Amino acid sequence: VLAGIALAAVAVAVASLVALFTATAGTAHDRDTKGLWRTYDEALRHARYIDLTHSITPNMPVWKGFGPATFSPTVDPATNQPYTYAHDGFEATAYRLATDQFGTQLDPPAHWAPEYPGIDELPPTYALRPLVVISIVRQVQHDPNYALQVSDIRTWERRNGRIPAGSVVMVRSDWSKKWTDDPEKAKELAADPVFPGVSLDALQFLHLQRHI
Repeated sequence: VLAGIALAAVAVAVASLVALFTATAGTAHDRDTKGLWRTYDEALRHARYIDLTHSITPNMPVWKGFGPATFSPTVDPATNQPYTYAHDGFEATAYRLATDQFGTQLDPPAHWAPEYPGIDELPPTYALRPLVVISIVRQVQHDPNYALQVSDIRTWERRNGRIPAGSVVMVRSDWSKKWTDDPEKAKELAADPVFPGVSLDALQFLHLQRHI
C-alpha cells in the first residue's frame, strides 16, 4: 500500500504510459505491430523490480505532529451498520489517515504554497524522469543524524557521470529498515529527533547547479 501522494504519483505515471500507448498505437501498428510492447519485451520483462512499500497499519511510525491512522469497518449510511459478508455479501474497511506523509512519498508543489500546482495539475510526463539514487547508508551507520553532503554527490558523479538536468534524485539511507508494527517501538521512532536527511548545501547544489 502506498501513501496517498505516492500512489497518486504512481497513478500519474501509469496513466501517462497508457495515454502514450493509446496515442501511438495506431501509427506504431503500421510500423511495428508490437508498438510499445517491444519496450516491455526488451527492457521490462526481465527487469529486476524492488518493492519499496510498507503496509499501512494503525501502528505504523509517523511524525507525532500528525498522529496515527484509524481503521474501522465501512458503515452503510442508510443503516449506520457495518457491511458484513453474511448480510451484504461483502465487507469493506474505512481508513482515516491523519496525513499523506507516510514513509516515502512525493510532495506536490502545492504542499508548500497554495499558488503552486497540485498533483492533479502536473503533466503526466512529470512522473517519468531519469532516476538517480545516492546512498549514504555507510555514513548513517556511523552517524544516525548524517545529512547528504555536496561531497557525496560529487563522489557519485565521479563513479556514474554528471547528474542529468531534470532528473529525480533520491537519497538512500536504509532508515526504512527501522519500520515496525509494534505500537511502542513505533511511538519511540516517531518521537526520535535523530534521523538522516539532506543538507541545505546539497539541496542548493542539486537544484541550482544540476537543475534536478
